Amino acid sequence: MSKWIRRFLVGFVALFSLALFNSAAASTVDAFGTIFENMIMANRMKPTALKANSTASFDIVMKPQDSTAYYQKALDVNDPTKADFKDYLSTSDIRQQFGQPDAVINGWVALFKKNHLTTHVYQDGLVLNVQGKTKDVNRLFKTNLSDATYHSDPLQFGKSKPSIPANLQDSVLAVMGMADHNKKFWFPDSDVTFKSTPKATKALADKNAGYTSHFTKTYGVDQLYDQGLTGKGQTIGLVSFGNVQTGDLTHFWRHEHVNASKSRFQMVKVLGDNYRKDIKSTSDGEATMDAEYAGSVAPEANIKMFNSGSVIPTLINLINTYLTAYDDGSVDQISSSWGMGPNNYFQILEKMNLLPSQYVEVLNLVLAQSALQGISNFVASGDSGALNYTVVGIHGNDVLLDRKISDADPYTTSPWITSAGGTSLPFKQSVAPNGKSIGTISNQKQRAWGSDYWWPFLQVNDDYLLTMPEFFNDISDGGGGGFSHVYQTPAYQEGVPGVNTFNAREYLSQLSGPVYNAPLVSGTDDGRNYPDISANADATTGYFTYQKTSTSNGWEISGGTSIVSPQFAGVAALINSQTDHARMGFWNPQLYQLATKSDSPLQPLNDTENNSNLYYTGQPNTVYNQASGLGTVDFAKLMDVYK
Repeated sequence: MSKWIRRFLVGFVALFSLALFNSAAASTVDAFGTIFENMIMANRMKPTALKANSTASFDIVMKPQDSTAYYQKALDVNDPTKADFKDYLSTSDIRQQFGQPDAVINGWVALFKKNHLTTHVYQDGLVLNVQGKTKDVNRLFKTNLSDATYHSDPLQFGKSKPSIPANLQDSVLAVMGMADHNKKFWFPDSDVTFKSTPKATKALADKNAGYTSHFTKTYGVDQLYDQGLTGKGQTIGLVSFGNVQTGDLTHFWRHEHVNASKSRFQMVKVLGDNYRKDIKSTSDGEATMDAEYAGSVAPEANIKMFNSGSVIPTLINLINTYLTAYDDGSVDQISSSWGMGPNNYFQILEKMNLLPSQYVEVLNLVLAQSALQGISNFVASGDSGALNYTVVGIHGNDVLLDRKISDADPYTTSPWITSAGGTSLPFKQSVAPNGKSIGTISNQKQRAWGSDYWWPFLQVNDDYLLTMPEFFNDISDGGGGGFSHVYQTPAYQEGVPGVNTFNAREYLSQLSGPVYNAPLVSGTDDGRNYPDISANADATTGYFTYQKTSTSNGWEISGGTSIVSPQFAGVAALINSQTDHARMGFWNPQLYQLATKSDSPLQPLNDTENNSNLYYTGQPNTVYNQASGLGTVDFAKLMDVYK
């Protein structure tokens, strides 16, 4: 599950009418009231205040030399129809071809040193991380970080412009993190949790969940093992905003009969900023799951987790995490299970002058670098289906929330990442909340991940949701997918059947209740279509993970597109471990070309029935559907045809 979604809203629930509440017991009313409050409202989390001698951190992001050529090169080196195919660049190549001149970089370093600030220059020659005391930052930039805001001048954060040499000023695209500790900066924080998983739901998952082989047998990965591929010599990078206990990883790997040496795993510190210094992570389920499954799919690959130490995913920490992984030099594939939030949230911050207007440009400048370097980059598409959580207003310390298909995370839908979507595997199971069966739910085929397979059961058992309010979390799950209007349709998606057209049904009402027998609607849209490819993500047919706690034996059932993404990275490590084989690079250009060929390794999920992410369905006779992207992958066949 996306970490942003988990912190922002763990559950999004259905309420049918006031009559429903009036007929329920008081305890149920209280439960529904709590859920409803968290459904529409979040707390406005404020940053830690910086004192004069507190350590402050920010990034100077500089303009690339010829940005058009930068992005075109990132596409061309991953496109087998281009002359530059596989002509990947190193970080020093990027600095030489697109970075700012040494005179400019050295000028910045000298300026900061003169003002008692320390500079870390990332190897691409485009980003500088600066650390130092708050009072020294305030003095140099003529501001106060407790109320710093952005202006039209990217280097102005107070009433007056700082005295910066003209040649240095002209090099700046944006500054990231300068207003993150402004007392008006905010992060939406809401949580709906229950003491235990509903018995009926847990029974379903217990029967249908599996371990690593659940993935490898389903998608042709076992055939890669048969060819002797183990990921040996490869390193998988994990973007993380949580910590792990190495003992949990090695315990899981021993269970899966893969290399369980502690030396396989390394936590790499990332320079950045801690938005809330009082919130720390010692053992995070998301991060643990990522490392366990990346390391079990690729049983001999090394795992490096890049972590700034902050549990709040801010943009400065995200871009620094990627830049640190690029500079590491050993990472050929990266996975992230974290999201940043809906674009509307960032637009609100921008209107409040708490975020630079260039935030999307900065994000894609950094993400495109992975494509330039030939690094395969996977990001979970989200677990709330097509209806993304969004911010519709703020008042005092309250944030008003909603779900919309029209909003999307600019990070998880970037055209420079491979977006990992979700499916559900076939199953049939009795529902017996009190040990007595009251019905059956089933899924007859691999389909897009959406919980509407519960609808026939719920239609007959119309009091089930009322008596089990904690179950509402389960019926609103689905793989992220749809249209991101933050971006134009990327070139590699143009002309692919199914892209920018859609079929859909309204499976959820405005109050997020189940809608039965909704008509199929068709239409057109535009933007970045996502996800790109999908695999089993449904917790009902999910995966066991191990995380020892004081209240459990460690084994829990997990799901979400965040378990798909690290497994895709594991497959990339397997394929990249072939002897004398050029690394795969950015998958998307080839995936969309292969999808239209007769020998495609991709299986689209085209059905319009029982195949949704709670809004989008399949489109017959196409190769792309917004609920599951290009569909599932036969990875053994992908290795054979991928150039």
